[in-house]
Amino acid sequence: MIKTVRNIFAAGMLAAAFGGAPASAESITGIPGAYDVAFAGCGWYVVLGCSQNFNAGAQTMNRLGGPFAGGGAGLKVANTNEYPNFRNGWYCVVDGPYFSQGEAQSIAWREAVPDAYVKNGC
Repeated sequence: MIKTVRNIFAAGMLAAAFGGAPASAESITGIPGAYDVAFAGCGWYVVLGCSQNFNAGAQTMNRLGGPFAGGGAGLKVANTNEYPNFRNGWYCVVDGPYFSQGEAQSIAWREAVPDAYVKNGC
């Protein structure tokens, strides 16, 4: 199930990046009734640092290993204005989205970033 959800997130992020979105998660996974939360920015994120400057966020992301580092979801610099549960006006380096809080908490970022924390984007 977790792999399927990650595939839904990945497909949703790719679709959003290229200007399109599938009609539903079912069209991606073939699972009737699958709910696609990726398009709403929902999910759990490991927050690794925030700044009010995108370039500073990008430098932090690269210092931590770049966009392919992390627990499978990958790192990105998120504009917090796009996430309902994040404070507007910041650029945060996040690993996610993950399907559950427990899954996000299982990613071992605290060794590299002691003040890392998990937050829901919805």
